[in-house]
Order: sequence, then C-alpha cells, then structure tokens
Amino acid sequence: MSRTIKLEELRVDGGTQKRPLDQATVDHYADCMESGDVFPIVKATFDGKHYWLWDGFHRYFAYKKLGYATIELDYIPGTREDAEDLSYGANGKHGRSRTRQEKEEIVLDALSKERHKNKSNKEIARLCEVSDKFVAAVRSPEKKAKQAQNVKKHYEKKANESAIESRSEEPKPSILDGNEPSEEELKANEMAMQADLDTLNKLLEADDALATAHAEIKRLNYLVAQKEVRIAAIMREKSECIKLCKSLQSQLDKIHRNKK
Repeated sequence: MSRTIKLEELRVDGGTQKRPLDQATVDHYADCMESGDVFPIVKATFDGKHYWLWDGFHRYFAYKKLGYATIELDYIPGTREDAEDLSYGANGKHGRSRTRQEKEEIVLDALSKERHKNKSNKEIARLCEVSDKFVAAVRSPEKKAKQAQNVKKHYEKKANESAIESRSEEPKPSILDGNEPSEEELKANEMAMQADLDTLNKLLEADDALATAHAEIKRLNYLVAQKEVRIAAIMREKSECIKLCKSLQSQLDKIHRNKK
C-alpha cells in the first residue's frame, strides 16, 4: 500500500537501519533530487500507530536535507521487529553496495536476536541477502580460515597447471605458413576469456570467502589485459609482415619473368 505522510511521522529510531549512514550518499541523492531525478519510494511497516522505515534511509535524509515536509512510502502491516527483519536484506540487490564488514555486522546482528539465533545458515542467508557460506564463515572463524586456505590452494594449483602447460606448449607455426588465426577465432577466444572473468566475478559476489583472493585476481586480470594488448599488437605486426612478404615475393617473381 502507498500513501503520503508527514516526514516527522516516519520512525527512523527503531534500530531498523543496519548499516552506518553515508553522508556523501545523502548529499548525492539530494543533488539528484534537486536536478529532478525521481527516486523509488521508501518502504516501511505500520503497526497501527507508527510507520517504521526499513528501506530508504539515505533517501529519507536527502528529503529531510532539502526541507521536504511530506514523504511518499510503501507500507505493509507489521511491527518494529518486522521492519528490523526486512532491513537485514535491504540494499542486498539495490542502492549503495554493502561492504564485507557491513554484511558481517548485519549477520552478527541477526544472530544476536533470540528469534534468529537457532536458524540455519540458509535461513539467515535469505534474511540478510548473503550466501549461506558467508553466514557459516561468520559463525565459525575456523571455517572462515579454512575457506581462505582452500581459495589459496585453488589458485596455487591453477598457477602450477598454467606453468606446466606453458612449458609443454608446442612451437608456434611460422608467420608465413598461412595458419594465422581468423578474426572469428580471435573473437571466440576473447569471448571465452570474458566468460571466464564473468564467472569469476559471480563467484566473488556469491561467496565472500573468495574476497581474500580479490587482490590477486585484480593483479592477474591486469596482467591478462597487458598480454591481450601485446597479442593484438603482435597480430597487427604479423599481418603487416605477411603483406610485405607477399609484395616482395610478387616483385621477385616479376624480376624472374623479365629475365627470361
């Protein structure tokens, strides 16, 4: 249900904001609102007496900064605790992205509540919009350390496999043998590499235990980008060499014909 109420009627003091307010985001939203940008309306629960805000705190304070007297909201019947539970998953899929620390604090806050402390990892994960592995790591520091160790072993294994493959690689054909890759093959390789990167990014988003390898991944991606630029340059040089060789061969053939 939607309605417009006085800004002062909307309760923001019930512990239903589960991350620190970012003033820079508030200021940015206020500037956008002044420029005419339209934002989604905020969300709240209504217990028959109070409206408890659970999604849209940065928008609320942007409206307040601009001196708005009223605010439009979507609301459902519910208590302050209902608003609190809904707030755990707020911004899981929209708004300013949550940091790892913010997500950990949200999970810990949920687990501190009597109504949630005995729930499974999957139930807490759904409540907080994180992965069940993330919840397991927050609940068990030992499991978190083990996940980080497994990630390290995984990348060490990949690095060893790449080194072995590089050493056993067959010599590349001569640039004059006519077996240079086609544009379609180059495009297919580029798409395959992009797919691998997309898969890796999805894994990072879905399982925060992989965040420990993020810095290494960024470094490797940078090296891959450098290699791609170099490969593209080499392919251009190769094409130019082939054209030059064909031109020289044509001139040589012409000279031979003129001598006969």
